Amino acid sequence: MMKRLLPILLALLFVLTAACNVSVKETKPNDPEPVVESAPEEPAAPAKPETPQGGAFNMDMAFSGTTLDGEPIDQTIFENYDLIIVNCWAEWCGPCVGELPEIERIHQEYPNVLILGVLIGTNSVETAKETLSECGVTYPALEPVGGLVSLSQRSMYIPATYFFDRNGNEVGGEVIGSMDYDQWKATVDNLLG
Repeated sequence: MMKRLLPILLALLFVLTAACNVSVKETKPNDPEPVVESAPEEPAAPAKPETPQGGAFNMDMAFSGTTLDGEPIDQTIFENYDLIIVNCWAEWCGPCVGELPEIERIHQEYPNVLILGVLIGTNSVETAKETLSECGVTYPALEPVGGLVSLSQRSMYIPATYFFDRNGNEVGGEVIGSMDYDQWKATVDNLLG
């Protein structure tokens, strides 16, 4: 009896463990069924964007709030930059914290690129502020507000990074997982192309 159940139990175990690395992407109302993707082993560089010149701001990305340091911030900050990077992270996530110095380095080297750190799933804003300080982060960080709420909920995995033009239109896809400095630099150079 046990010899007959063993293959069934092994097959069931395989199916259950395979489901652990799956995320479901948000679908639009006209989509017939959700898009399912596996979490990538290594982040893929986003495709080069086609950035429109001028135009109305994509109100799906509108937000207004304060940074973790209490400074007011809203989507009008986008208009001053050629590329906006939104990095969703948490202070308890090792890969998230590990890439903070790499992202700060990009922030220092590319004055035409805005980086926004969006803190998600936090237990303590004070702990997050300490983490940012310890990592030398000077770019703005905030909790999800407005259009950043749905963006921060898009992926089941963190860190998750999204790229936008000055009009709030997503460009170049997304990166799920952390990147080292060389990967960040190659991604930014590709998007600024």
